[in-house]
Amino acid sequence: MDLGEAHWLETQSGGLFEQSFDLEDWELQPEQTQQASIIPTPTESLNTPKRRRPRTILKHTATTQPRKRSKTNESLVPGTGTGFNTDSSNNNSGLLSISTLASSSGPVGSAPDVSPKNIVAASPIGASAAISPTVTYNYVSNELVQSKTRVWTLVHDPATKRLLTRVPDSTLAEIQNIVKISQKAHESWRDVLFSKRRAVMLRLLESLRSNFNAIATSISIESGKILTDASSEVIRSLDMIEAACSIPGGTIGTHLVNEATRTHTTYEPLGVCMIVTPFNFPILIALWSIPFAIITGNTVVWKPSERCPSSAMLLAKCFYQADFPPGVFNVIHGGPTAVEKLLSQPEIKAVSFVGSDDAAERVHDHAVATRKRVQADCGSKNHGVIMEDATKDQTLYAIAGSAFGAAGQRCMALSVAVFVGSTVSWIPDLVKISSSLKVGCGLTPGVDLGPLITSASKERVEAIIQGAIEEGATLLLDGRGVTVPEFPRGNFVGPTILTNVQPYMRCYQEEIFGPVLCCMQVTTLAEAIEIVNENKYGNGCTIFTQNPVTAEKFQRKINVGQIGVNVPVLASPGQIPRTGNKESSLGQRNLPGQTGWEFFCMTKTITTLWRDAQ
Repeated sequence: MDLGEAHWLETQSGGLFEQSFDLEDWELQPEQTQQASIIPTPTESLNTPKRRRPRTILKHTATTQPRKRSKTNESLVPGTGTGFNTDSSNNNSGLLSISTLASSSGPVGSAPDVSPKNIVAASPIGASAAISPTVTYNYVSNELVQSKTRVWTLVHDPATKRLLTRVPDSTLAEIQNIVKISQKAHESWRDVLFSKRRAVMLRLLESLRSNFNAIATSISIESGKILTDASSEVIRSLDMIEAACSIPGGTIGTHLVNEATRTHTTYEPLGVCMIVTPFNFPILIALWSIPFAIITGNTVVWKPSERCPSSAMLLAKCFYQADFPPGVFNVIHGGPTAVEKLLSQPEIKAVSFVGSDDAAERVHDHAVATRKRVQADCGSKNHGVIMEDATKDQTLYAIAGSAFGAAGQRCMALSVAVFVGSTVSWIPDLVKISSSLKVGCGLTPGVDLGPLITSASKERVEAIIQGAIEEGATLLLDGRGVTVPEFPRGNFVGPTILTNVQPYMRCYQEEIFGPVLCCMQVTTLAEAIEIVNENKYGNGCTIFTQNPVTAEKFQRKINVGQIGVNVPVLASPGQIPRTGNKESSLGQRNLPGQTGWEFFCMTKTITTLWRDAQ
């Protein structure tokens, strides 16, 4: 198969298919090149003569049906024949692809109009024909490059367990190559005028808008979150790019005149920046940092989560469509070993990481030891304090939405509810609201929470629930064993509520990252503040009250970086930095925000003295 004819969404964005496969069934023909230059350079146009592109052949030892060639895929125009194709005309399997789901007739930014009938068609469980499984490529210098690794991660739809794609654990040689390419690109990109870099970034904004629905659907399919949550993530991602475009032109420094001497400061890019992001917000978290790094003159090597690679490749498509020079933005795939290999590269000057406690600590320590600038966001245990004067119904619905939305797989979820005084009597009503939430596939209309990302995540969450019971907690609402008839193999855990939780229990000590709410009871606000302050995490917390004096006291006394007042999920806009503290954050500066760009710059101070020759 000529990679120039490949359907982008079938090769890069988790195209849906019926047939599972074993890695042993596939082999790369040794006589063919591994690198496929399937994407034209930004200088090419419609008038550029067509080139014969290198061919990479994947031979399947099992029986497969040949794909019909589509003449529309011969063009070099981005999005039609470059490997970034979103046209599903040559998908003869009868499946409804991601691109089909994304082609809603609504305005840009709206969620696709997905009917229950189409959900069955889109899901592998309802498919009657098989198409070839997908392979995720690295994105290097505006080209899709297939890895030579022998280690692959299989990505499954969390609702159906069907295979979506396989992700390479890129080799050391590939990582060294991508870093060198990025370093070479930095030498010229840093000298591009700020206004021109911003102009390219604005084109990225438009490209992301034009691919809005495809990206949102891809996120929903691979991560399991409901489509409205996935669409919200893309909207917030747009805000991050807009925030990056609004930073001061040329990153203005200071200027001081002192008699004969003049002193001024300048900001200059660091070089190659390494970005590592998790699965739960595969686009948004990446865009906390990538636009700020690039617009200030740096180049980026991004290692997205190996669990959600498709949205990363769709973002790469947006960068390509925006005409970024080769090497400015690159995507390398892999797991923890890929992160370690990247950290070992001396050309990497800055590291932005979001992930688990253990991984963040290892990344931080490695970066510090090798004199790299580093920022790492870790785990969280966010508390919601419910005062007696809070509006009952609004508060309970807010807590349920925050705790169980996205199946609890977000770092700003309220995972602990602290009921003050008589509000403990509200818990039965909270159980009633929570039990009414619908569990199912993220693409199904009316669903409130989807599946957990993997079977291992489901097993861990269920083990923590059982452990809490054994430690003495009371299980008021049990989400284990929840069934979704249309998706019997899904990684589903329903809303779960534990009461009589004590600080020494594992369910309180650890970030569960699942739809589990721990409930605690205190008598006064002072006791609630003490509980929050003694927790090791400091990512966020919220107080529910109608008394501004109480809210003001809470703000002053609490030792947590991000505080909400009647706000269940803290989602700051791009102009405001994330200010988690304690063991929720490691490193030197918070991202994003109007000052977050300084993380990616070095400050130089220049003092001059000019004397009259006379």
